[in-house]
Amino acid sequence: METALSTISVLPSDKLEVAQFVRKLKSEILANDKDPLKILVHLKFIEKTIKEILTDDDIDDHFLNEFLLYDKDEKVTINGVDLRSGEVGTKYDYSASGDPQWIDLDKQIGELTEKRKKREKLLQSLDEKGMVDPETGLYINRPPKSSKTKVIVKL
Repeated sequence: METALSTISVLPSDKLEVAQFVRKLKSEILANDKDPLKILVHLKFIEKTIKEILTDDDIDDHFLNEFLLYDKDEKVTINGVDLRSGEVGTKYDYSASGDPQWIDLDKQIGELTEKRKKREKLLQSLDEKGMVDPETGLYINRPPKSSKTKVIVKL
């Protein structure tokens, strides 16, 4: 009987297998034997599946509980990969500290960020000729733009 775990067990499980699998899959995709856009959509669904599994709190807790069966300071190695426990995603709520200097700095940063965004919009709107800054008299060029065209997949 096929299960979700048996399905993922056929995928690479160490660094060498990952490299081999990627090379083989790339070669097969580029050979164009199958519809590349269907492959792209399938890969995006796989990516979404893995992301949802790896960000699920219940699964995270289950993995941690299993790890804690080992000595907490111990490094566990599985398939050539080291695992250890550690604090991640530490956050501080500085606004709750009541520090007036921090509150003032945060306000200034917010105002400056908004000013910069407005200036960036102005610079983006310049034509190829640019413009002369009325305050300084300096010539300002339109900022160079770069991008990459890709197929966008919306699941």
